[in-house]
Amino acid sequence: MLHRQGLSIRKIAALRGVSRNAVRRALRSSAPPTGKRLRAKGVQLDPYVSQINAWLRDEVKSRWTVERMFDELQEHGYHGGRTVLKEYVRAHRPHRPPTGEARFFVKPGQQLQVDWAEMGAVHIGGVHRKLYAFVAIMAWSRALFVYFTTDMQLLTWLDCHRCAFAFFGGVPSEVLIDNLKTGVLSPAGGTVRFHPSYEALAVGYGFRPIAHFPMRPKTKGRVERVVRFARERFFAGREVVDLEQFNAEAMRWLQERANRRVHRMTRERPCDRFTVERQSLQPLRAYDIVLESTRVADAYGPVSFNGVRYSVPAEHARRVVALQCRPEGITFLIDGEIIAQHGFPAYGIRLVQDARHLPPPPKPRHERFAQLGEAIVDRFGERGRRYVEEVERRAPHAPIALLREVLARNEEYDRAVVAAAIESLVQFSIVKRGTLSTLCHRFGGLPKVQTPGATSLPHVDVEQRRLSVYDEVVA
Repeated sequence: MLHRQGLSIRKIAALRGVSRNAVRRALRSSAPPTGKRLRAKGVQLDPYVSQINAWLRDEVKSRWTVERMFDELQEHGYHGGRTVLKEYVRAHRPHRPPTGEARFFVKPGQQLQVDWAEMGAVHIGGVHRKLYAFVAIMAWSRALFVYFTTDMQLLTWLDCHRCAFAFFGGVPSEVLIDNLKTGVLSPAGGTVRFHPSYEALAVGYGFRPIAHFPMRPKTKGRVERVVRFARERFFAGREVVDLEQFNAEAMRWLQERANRRVHRMTRERPCDRFTVERQSLQPLRAYDIVLESTRVADAYGPVSFNGVRYSVPAEHARRVVALQCRPEGITFLIDGEIIAQHGFPAYGIRLVQDARHLPPPPKPRHERFAQLGEAIVDRFGERGRRYVEEVERRAPHAPIALLREVLARNEEYDRAVVAAAIESLVQFSIVKRGTLSTLCHRFGGLPKVQTPGATSLPHVDVEQRRLSVYDEVVA
């Protein structure tokens, strides 16, 4: 349009901010310019198109990734890029026709599907922590169970199964789980190796554990769907103050709302269907969930477990201790005899100490200490007695040295200066070697220096001789 109005190529290029050659190409072109220079694509790929097509027709090689094809072509002398190869394979790779999915049906009491769900970070007791939800659903009746925890460790995982079985009032024939490490050690080779503790739980309660195929969550799609249901219908908008109270609210929600709704697939309420399914469940069994291991008590007595130090009696220091970890607490044993029991502490506490496990304090009250203490009491009265008691209570490791320091400073300074220093130490409960000397120097200045008095020389009588006697000896 500008060229038809009589503007020159130079003027059009200046107005549009492009080069004159770009204006010339636009005037020669029959189509509007796109702003991109047309380049020949796939020139280096053309000699290898027949080879790529042969791979795409092969039943096995058609599943190769573009990276695998790129490596193979480089061995045949290809020097092009990945992008042009990726575009060609995307356009020519045969797509498999969509197939229908077979719906999975179970019998009443046959299967329980369980999974973990991360709910995000919350404030529990003023502490910022992550919250997780253990979700379980009966596959036939769709009866739902939710339990909230602050970790997904092995002991919590096993205890959540116990809580789910207690909620349903029985044990199903099989439990379908994910490939998490607390349940499955290795799914390689088609042979699933379950965790020994989880296998023991399955034998104890009488169910058969099943792990679905890796990277295929639709195998347990019924529990995958209710994870979102529990997050949106219960967790969203609720404040977690106390975890036990929050789980109690979840139980009420399950009984009054979640399991009384009409399910969109069964068109029945899960609570009504579960009344039928409960009759097919196995009865609950008594099973002790316990994890056993060994530790060595340190020199001061405590035993470290999961970042927390638990006290044991002092006479068992530096000994091998067997511990049994249960959901309600931890038990320490030596030769099968229980020596200590502790509950799990609150989050952030790193030491659980029982005062009965502390070693008896050493008793420094012996004859020499009593003599020095009586000497101080004689010189400083009630003030000295309180200081001696403070030394005996606060410094049982080296009390005699502290008492000797008092008597030594009493010889160097005035009694009033030493008494003032003792009063300060007793007032602030300070028992430390050298502190009394520092206070005495601060209150009284330099210590007294005793200079020896003048002594008279003894009188010695010396025989007087003539000098000529020495000359005779020399001669």
